[in-house]
Amino acid sequence: MKTVFICFSFLIFAEEYCKMKGNRLYKYEKLCSRTAINNIFQCGKSAICYPLRAAFSITEKEETPAQFLITIPKKKIRKAVNRVLLRRRVREAYRLNRNILIPYLQEKNISIKIAFIYLSDEISDYAFIESKMQALLTKVISNIEKSITKEENKATEQ
Repeated sequence: MKTVFICFSFLIFAEEYCKMKGNRLYKYEKLCSRTAINNIFQCGKSAICYPLRAAFSITEKEETPAQFLITIPKKKIRKAVNRVLLRRRVREAYRLNRNILIPYLQEKNISIKIAFIYLSDEISDYAFIESKMQALLTKVISNIEKSITKEENKATEQ
């Protein structure tokens, strides 16, 4: 009787875990490579939706469609507690709204490395950051679309 109860509770746990799995951020989605980060800022593109700026570079298809990093400048937000608060808010906004970006990248068979930079001097509430994140991700998609069409036009001219 005990084994049946344990198996049943495990099935419930596994079912709840599968539901949550869709929005989870994994380690491989975080951008850590110094060369990739330098590449983003040296020869990448950017989009701004105040108080967020996205710097990104488009690459060929990799294991992950998108890798990201978040920076909150110490020059703008002096206290570490506030920087951590904003980093958590931006991360949560990306986590919940990345479904705007990921299906598009999978459809186009490309990958993106993206850095989110917080621009404001003031601490914004989560609802404001989330709305700006949604607008920023749509701007990133439109910039990617423009760059893809430019590359296709160059290829057809040659």
